[in-house]
Formats: sequence, C-alpha cells, structure tokens
Amino acid sequence: MNAGSRVKLFIFIYISIYYGWLFVFEDQEWMKTLGGNVLSVVAIGIALVWLLQMIRSPHVRDRFFWKLLASGLTFYFLGECLWLLFESFWRMKIPTVGFLDIFFIAHVLFYSLAILIKFKQTRLTVQTVRLVFDMLITMTVAISFSWHFLIQHILEDVAATPFELLVTLSYPVTDLGLLLAVSTLFFGLHHSQAKKEMLFILFGLFVQIFANSIHLFFILNNGYESGNITDPLYILSALLIALAGRLYGNAPAEPETRLKSTSIIRLLIPYASVTVLFIFMIFYAGFNALTIGAAVSIILLMIRQAVTIVENRTLYDQLLQRSDQLSINEQRYRSLFDYYPEAAYSVDLDGRFQSMNQAAASLLGFSNETEAIGLLSTSFVADEDKERIMAHYPFLFNGEAREFEVTLRSQTGQQFIINITNIPIVVDGRVTGIYGIGKDIIEQKNKQRQMKHLAYHDGLTGLPNRLSFEKKLMKLVQDNQKAFAILYMDLDGFKKINDTLGHDAGDDLLVSVSSRLLSSIRTGDMASRQGGDEFAILLSEFSKLEEVQDVAMRLLDLISQPHHVAGQALFLTPSIGISVYPDNGDSPEQLIKKADMAMYDVKQNGKGAYRFYFEHEKENV
Repeated sequence: MNAGSRVKLFIFIYISIYYGWLFVFEDQEWMKTLGGNVLSVVAIGIALVWLLQMIRSPHVRDRFFWKLLASGLTFYFLGECLWLLFESFWRMKIPTVGFLDIFFIAHVLFYSLAILIKFKQTRLTVQTVRLVFDMLITMTVAISFSWHFLIQHILEDVAATPFELLVTLSYPVTDLGLLLAVSTLFFGLHHSQAKKEMLFILFGLFVQIFANSIHLFFILNNGYESGNITDPLYILSALLIALAGRLYGNAPAEPETRLKSTSIIRLLIPYASVTVLFIFMIFYAGFNALTIGAAVSIILLMIRQAVTIVENRTLYDQLLQRSDQLSINEQRYRSLFDYYPEAAYSVDLDGRFQSMNQAAASLLGFSNETEAIGLLSTSFVADEDKERIMAHYPFLFNGEAREFEVTLRSQTGQQFIINITNIPIVVDGRVTGIYGIGKDIIEQKNKQRQMKHLAYHDGLTGLPNRLSFEKKLMKLVQDNQKAFAILYMDLDGFKKINDTLGHDAGDDLLVSVSSRLLSSIRTGDMASRQGGDEFAILLSEFSKLEEVQDVAMRLLDLISQPHHVAGQALFLTPSIGISVYPDNGDSPEQLIKKADMAMYDVKQNGKGAYRFYFEHEKENV
C-alpha cells in the first residue's frame, strides 16, 4: 500500500471512530462532548501539520495558495482549541453567537481568498456561456434552499440584536460566496487544469459548506447540541484539504488529459440541483395538475437537453481529437522545419519572409530567426540574379515547384551561392505563399572547380595536362588560324637523378622545370606536362621559323641552368623536337607525333639540342 492509500485509509478510520464515539456515548453528554472536541482538535492539528510540512518543501507549487489555506485552517484550529477549553474543561456554555465565531468566519474567508487567487491563475478554456449557466443554475438552487431554510428564519428573529443578526447571517452568506468560488473553479476545470489536488480541495470545501448549512439549520430550529452528526463532516473537510497538499502539493504538473469522470459530474450537478429543488417544491406544494404538468415538462426538457449535450459532447470529442491531431502534425512540421540542417523559410505572395529556421537566419547574418520576418527576400539576392529569379514567380503562382541557383549576399556582406527549391503553399486550391529550401553550394562549386582543374591540369606541377593541351590544339586547328608550332621536350638524365636521389627529389626537379617553362613562354602560349619527364610547349602564333628557334634556344639555356633540389645543384639538359602547323599535319595527333619523332632524333644524336621535323625528313631523304 502506497503513502496516498495509507493516508486515505487513516482518514476513513478516523471519521469512523468519530461517528462511533458519538454513537457509543450518545446518552453520556459530557463524554460525547469531550471526545468529539478532542477528536476535532487532534484531526485539525494533524491536517495543519500536513499542510505546513508541505509548504516548507522547496518543491511546492503555488505556495501562496497553500499558505492561505493553511491560514484558514489555523483560525479553525484556534477556534476548536478554545471551544474545547470552554466547553469540556471549564464547563462553560458556548453562546450561539460569540467571539469564537470570529475564528470560524475568518477561516472561511481565508478559504474563499485562496480559491479566488487560484481562480485568477486558472485559464478557463471551456465555453463561457455554458459555464455561466451551470454556475447560475447551481447558485440559484443553493440560494433558494439557503433563503428558505436559513436566511428567512434569521431575518424573522426580531429578538436578535444587530450584532447577532450580522454574525448569524455571515454564515450562509460566506457559504454562498465560497460555493460561488468553488463552483466557478470546478466548472472551469479543463484538461491539465483538472488536477487531483484541486478535486480534493473542492470536495473538501463542498463538504464544509454542506456541514455549515446543516449546522445552522439545527441552530435555528433549536436542534443543535455539541457532538452533532455534522461535527465529523468539518473534520473530513479539513483532512481532505490537507490530503490534497500532502499528496499532490509537490507533484509536477500533470500532462494534458481529459478527466471523463469529472466532466460527467460537472454535467450532472446542475440537473441534479434542479431535480432536488423540484422535489422539495412538490413536497411543500403538494400534487395537483399544475405541479404534475410542471414536473412532466421539466423532465422532458431535461431529457431533450441531455440528448443535445450528448450530441455536443460527441462533436466536441471529435473536435478535440482533430485538434490534437492538428497539434501533433504542427509540432512535427515545426520540428522538421526548425531542426532541418539546411536553410528553410516561407514567404508571402509579395516575397516577404513569414517564417524561417535558425539555419536560414544564420545564413543571412541574423542571430535570431524573428529578426528577418517581414523583410523582402529578394533584397538579399545579387543584382545580376534578380531578374532571373523574378522569372520563376509566374510558375510558382501557377502551383509549379521550381529549382535554381542564386547568389545571395547576407546583411554582413558575405556572399553565398545557394541552390533553392521553391514549393507553392496551396490552401483550398489557391496559392497563398511559397516554401523555400536553400542549400549553400559554394563548397560544392569550389570542389567542382577543383575537379575540373584536376581534369585538365597536372596534379604535381599545376601545368595543363595532355588532355588540356590537345583540346587547345584542336581549337587552333578548327579555327584555321595562322601557323603555330609544338615543342616536345624530354629531360636528359632525369631517370638517373630520380633513381639516385629518390622520387621526392625527382618531383621537386619537375616542379622547378615547370616554373622555368612558365616564365619563358608568351601570353597566349601554353606549357604542359605530357607525363613522366616529357613536356610540350605550344607557340600559338609565329610569322617566321626564326621566332620558334629563338624560343627553343631560350628553353635549352634556361633548363640547362643548375636546379637547386635536395640541398644540391642538379644539372640536366632538354631534348626538344618541333613540329609546325600546317606543314607537318592538320590534326593534334599528327602534330604531337611528329614533334615526338623529332625529339627522339635529338636523343639519338647527342641530346641537349632541338630539331624541326622537316629537318628530320631532309636527312632521311
């Protein structure tokens, strides 16, 4: 058995003992009174200790609310202690109206104030009209009974002094005020607000209001004596309120759930109240045609209203279910939107931002996504792209998704290349806005450029490779330009250096040769690495062969200069073969092949020189 069950069992046993005491000592006035007073003081003291222990807890919720309840219980405890002293120990008769009433009235006032504070903190979400009518029905019945059985008799007591009249009237009036507060909060409880502690408190207060009314009725009809059957009800009220604090005062807020049992009780209370009132009316007025007709009419009206309420409840449940589903879907969408790693946003038909996630805000240079709301989205587009972007809008307004690349500039001036996918927001068949997803592809563009560079350039030297060289040759051939020449070069003795000093030294030597080639060619010419230690130089235009010879001699001299690699000076010479367009061929393959053949002749005849392909032909005629 858990702690809550043990406390509830204790309350049940205690109230049973109280009633048992009153029954056992029914004929022994002093014992019945003493036992009842002692049991009341002990029970209220226990309830007060429970509340004070809960209030001292660091985890208590609504501390001020519980302090007000504890203050009311404190006044009640003091009043009961004085009552015990006067009646059971000093054997003094307690007057019907006296200074002890101040404690009991103050205790009700503090309860009312606590409920009022709780009511102000509670957001009522039920339909206001239904709430008001349920309260009015309940209060009308309560006031009718209070007036008939209590207030009317108090006002008819002509022998009472103004003070006695005021004190006596304060009981039904404060009870009605407390009932109004209790019924307002009870009928307003909804979903997560209908917490268990509030149900215990409201039930405890209702028990006290009922006990107060019965107690006052007995007094007015000279039927009250100490140890009355209403006395344990006061104790039950105090213990229920303390139980709420002990069990639930430190508990975390409950999730939003619907309490069907509470809803049914709230539905039945107004009708039960009217039924009880009508029964009393018949009891006092008797049966006749009018009362029977009124009874049948009221019953039919209540049945009709009950059917309507059941139908409304079904519709309300369906609405809640759909609302919950919509809320779940919205949360899923917001999670997808907010935590999507790429920029996500929405704009209205004028192109102004309606929402965006943090990724989009950071991309545009904002610290918070709300800072960009209302700004024109095209204001971040580069001027050269704006016209192209606007061309996509007619398609989007017609419900077509679009994808494009655009250059954006953030508010800090940083520039991005973004791939954007725009999706129309269609509501009831009409485009109301545009969703956008943007991905920064500047890194992707850089990688593409790098891959393209590597496809057409040598990875070691950075020179154009054979593919790039042949592409340039093909363009010159297709353009049918003036004569151009190819100088095909091989490094003499490179293999020996590479094998002796290692591949790292060989690579450094190739880089050194490449830099000298770049420094020796003209603008518009091309130096390329064909593979291994072979290079090719394209002289894109010349007017006479002497110009080609000058370049070849300059290369021989430049490459033959010492290369400082691996901490030492290395010497090597180039062998250069030359072919000329269009004399030696009209395709890149022919020109490269004949330049290579001329270079091979040089290697076979002493190395370290250059030779034209037509010279090669003359020597072999």
